[in-house]
Amino acid sequence: MKKYIVIALMAAFGIGVQAQTAQDKVEAAKQKATASYEAAKKKLEAVNRKAFVSDSLVEAGQAMVEEADANIKQLGEDRKAAVKQFAEDRKAYNKFLKDEDMNIVKQAQKDIKALDKQSADSLKAIDKSIAMEQKKKLKGQQNIAKGEGAKKANMAAIEAAEAKFDEAAEKYEQLTGQAAERVSAAKSESKKAKKDKKDKKNRRDSDDDDED
Repeated sequence: MKKYIVIALMAAFGIGVQAQTAQDKVEAAKQKATASYEAAKKKLEAVNRKAFVSDSLVEAGQAMVEEADANIKQLGEDRKAAVKQFAEDRKAYNKFLKDEDMNIVKQAQKDIKALDKQSADSLKAIDKSIAMEQKKKLKGQQNIAKGEGAKKANMAAIEAAEAKFDEAAEKYEQLTGQAAERVSAAKSESKKAKKDKKDKKNRRDSDDDDED
């Protein structure tokens, strides 16, 4: 009788050990899935930050180019107007150069000389401003090129990080029963992200058609 009791106890103990071992394995799998999910999430957030930086660089460059173009256009119009105005003023003074009164002629000559200097200084200032705006435009174009280059370089990293994150998030949700927190995508979306958005839009459009 004692023998059967011992056997029964051993069997129960074995079942308990197996149950505990299975539970430990499940818990270990949950912890591993959680760690993988957190690591994938951090990686995706990191590459997205880089993408946001490159997007910001492009946007800043575009703003610089647009502002510079507008300023260059306005300065060009200001220069044209100034040249026209100085030509009209000089023409008015030139009339006095033919006067019989030499005092009037000499005064006209002085006024013309002063006008010419004023004109030269004014046009020089405008030309300097145009040159500064051209430099700003060049800097903006360089920022755009730099940002676009960084976006291309980041694309592969974004796609790889998204793939790992999706895989880790799916396993995390399956094992823990909790919803994975999604990572906000950068404007420099990967081809996969754009395709997913397009597929979702097509499904919504299809659902709308079915309802109609």
